[in-house]
Order: sequence, then structure tokens, then C-alpha cells
Amino acid sequence: MGRKIGTSDLGSVRPIFGMGDERDNPLLELAPVEPTAAQLIVRRRLTLAAAAGLILITGLVVTYATVGFVGDLVGDALYAVLIFLLVSFILVRMNSWRVAFIAILICASIELFQLTGLPVEIATVFPPARFVLGTAFDPLDLVAYIVGVLVAAGVTTWRRLD
Repeated sequence: MGRKIGTSDLGSVRPIFGMGDERDNPLLELAPVEPTAAQLIVRRRLTLAAAAGLILITGLVVTYATVGFVGDLVGDALYAVLIFLLVSFILVRMNSWRVAFIAILICASIELFQLTGLPVEIATVFPPARFVLGTAFDPLDLVAYIVGVLVAAGVTTWRRLD
């Protein structure tokens, strides 16, 4: 059986094997390529970094565009989501709910650190530190942190990112 050359209806040249079109041959179909574990980790870290950048920008907008109780709570919740995303970035293979627990501990530790008065002194020397350490303890901030982290963990679990 010789190999023949034919033209399709569209005018392109393709080989004809005599037993039907090669596009109908299941042996010639390409199998989907599954990404490796390393590729999945890189993809997840890129997604987390992009989300963290968006949350950071949103948090800064909320901080400067809103005044009052609601703005403070939303800003604190976004701060907690940012902490959650940073911990997820570092501990990329860890379950979202464990990451949430660690993020809540970090946020609560920073809030309780404000009781010492050291963050105020640090902020006088280096003003941007007030964005990370805060300056005044507020127990409602702890509630906002918990809500923000739990929402982030819920979204991450719902989207099956972990």
C-alpha cells in the first residue's frame, strides 16, 4: 500500500493512508498533558501573589478613601486576608484551614503587641511600620481579622485552590 497525497475540501494538502482520515484514528490523538507538582506549585504561588497585590491595593484604597468605623473594619479584614495570602504563599502545600489558623495567630500577635507601646515608638522612627504593626489596640480588630481570614480560607477551599 503506497502513501497517497490528497487535498481536503479546504484545499490543504494532507497524506491519505487509504483507511480513512488520520483525524479519525484514535491512535494519533494527543493525550492531555497533566502539569507536574512543581508546575502546580508555581501556578498556585503566582495566583496567590497576584491576589495579594490586589488585596494590598484595595486595602490602601479603603484606608485612604473611607473614614470611620466601617472603613476601619474593612481595612483590618483586608489586612488579615493579606496575611493569609502571604502565609499561603510561604506554606504553599498546607491546607487552607491550617494556614487560616496560623494567619489568625499572626494577626492576633501583632494586635496584642500594640499593648506594649513599642509599635508607636517604631512608627515614630519609621512611619511605614504603622501599616504593618498598627499603633493602638482595639479588640474589634481581632474580630475583623478572624472574619477576614475565615472568608479567605472559605473562598480558597471553595475554589479548590488547596
